[in-house]
Amino acid sequence: MGIPHNHGKRYKKETKTIKKKVFGVIFTVIVAIILSSIVLYNLKKEANLNNQTKENIMNTDKIEENDTENQNGLENEIQVETIESDLPDKMGNYNVIGELVIEKIGVKNNILNNVDGLDLSVTKLCGPDINKPGNFCIIGHNYSKMFKKLNELEKGDTFYIIGKKEHTKITYEIYNIYTCKPKDLKCLNQNKDGKKEVTLITCNPGGLTRLICKAKEV
Repeated sequence: MGIPHNHGKRYKKETKTIKKKVFGVIFTVIVAIILSSIVLYNLKKEANLNNQTKENIMNTDKIEENDTENQNGLENEIQVETIESDLPDKMGNYNVIGELVIEKIGVKNNILNNVDGLDLSVTKLCGPDINKPGNFCIIGHNYSKMFKKLNELEKGDTFYIIGKKEHTKITYEIYNIYTCKPKDLKCLNQNKDGKKEVTLITCNPGGLTRLICKAKEV
């Protein structure tokens, strides 16, 4: 005897339902495994990122500590002297911004802020503020009270500049002396890598050439 027709349909239906349930369970298990793998991967990735972040922070702290130590070392190595100054505010119509003292040749001149005051004293030609990083260029006539004896200076000679505004006093040492034509402006270059330099400029007798004295902070 075979299975009745109605029972056969029911059997097929029940079998199909069971297969669907089994497939559903399998599918759910697979999805759960995939989701678990994704979660574990993300957790692991996040942990690695956190560790890397901590490592970067520690490295940054070390760099900052080293920078601070280097900066402190640099500040200890070069200390800017401060000094009380009784410099006048003006000479004629021009502001006094500092004082140049070259003891070897008896120079003690106020530094004016404008080359138009060149007949009164030495003046700033170009560059940063006094005693600041860069190339501070001072020009003066070849007069007895200004730069007439500038040609008597030698490499290794020193002079100092007092800044009126901040009362700073810095000593500079001459490292190069040369003559050039008026159109040669290399001595005015400002690319000094954060160092402080001073350039003294005057005319040689006859006015056809310029005498240049380059100095750097001691």
